[in-house]
Amino acid sequence: MDTLAAVSARLAALGYTVTDADNAALDYNIRKAETYLKASTNQPEVPEGLFYVWADMAAGLFLTDKKASGGLADIYDFEAPAKSISEGDTSVTFALSDSGSFEQQFDTMLERMIHPDEELVTAFRRLAW
Repeated sequence: MDTLAAVSARLAALGYTVTDADNAALDYNIRKAETYLKASTNQPEVPEGLFYVWADMAAGLFLTDKKASGGLADIYDFEAPAKSISEGDTSVTFALSDSGSFEQQFDTMLERMIHPDEELVTAFRRLAW
């Protein structure tokens, strides 16, 4: 599987459908993640064991850019749901997640995708002389 296909599959799993208009941004973020991993491991190519880390990083960078530019507003609903509803003398209060709003959870997921576990990357590191 090539990197673009892996990134597209990861984005599809997260509910984002890749279009032809996304190709330039995807290519940029794939190369950006590749450069980071090469520099972090001191290797001329991204190690095979970091392939899915590479795909996750590129997908996370892409979604972060899309969110910052407002391109995810039609796909994801970041508005907070109603906490309680009252009708006459009846009131219903919904429990909200302790882990924050959907937007906070989404941002946390993107942060983890962009910044993988350092121990995983370090396992492939070579010394530079």
